[in-house]
Amino acid sequence: MRLANNSTGSTQRGLTLIELLIAIAIFAIMATSMFIAFDNVQKAKEVTDRASLRLKAYQSTFNRIAQDLQQITPRPVRNEYGDLEYAVKYESGAELQFTRTGWSRSSFFTKQQRSELQRVTYYLEDGKLMRAYWRSLDQAPGEQPVRTELLDGVSDLSFRFFYRNPLDSNDPLNQLHEEWPPVQLRTTSPGPGTFYPERVFVILPNAVEVVLTTDDLGTITRSFLVASGAEFTFK
Repeated sequence: MRLANNSTGSTQRGLTLIELLIAIAIFAIMATSMFIAFDNVQKAKEVTDRASLRLKAYQSTFNRIAQDLQQITPRPVRNEYGDLEYAVKYESGAELQFTRTGWSRSSFFTKQQRSELQRVTYYLEDGKLMRAYWRSLDQAPGEQPVRTELLDGVSDLSFRFFYRNPLDSNDPLNQLHEEWPPVQLRTTSPGPGTFYPERVFVILPNAVEVVLTTDDLGTITRSFLVASGAEFTFK
């Protein structure tokens, strides 16, 4: 008696070792390619994000500078030693100090009324552009300003001042000045006991040019009109 054969006649076999290694190699190549592509996308995003943040920092900085310089007002102040300071004061290589208007008359934190005028200074510190202001116009002995970092990566900061006397086109002050007040005016001394002394202490430029040298963009020059500048001219 012969037993029936249930075989279908087809043969089945698994993957050989070589085929398995080839499959693993192909998968590894595909995975590596995907990882490289993903890594490139992440790096590109990081570069874009850094550039965006840097651009935002520049925009915020120049907006802050514009708000300050455009609202300069002819109000001299007394420093902590009681000496008068010009409404706008700058010597080449030093910090810029000036009085501006437009400060909120009330403080959110103290709910107290305060002057709408503010004494502001811009200067460089360890490669950073700094802005500081004093809580009071006439400084008390030992009073420290409130400081804010605006922009890092700054290697140089300078200012230049434009002045035009509409009453005299031949006035030697009708030019670009590296300091303010111009040297020609600094020979005037204030009168004793007067808060608004000689005109040199309240004279304002018509415009201020800001020159920043940064690590990433090089030299940047921006000019800002002084709203009150045209009102204080020589006669």
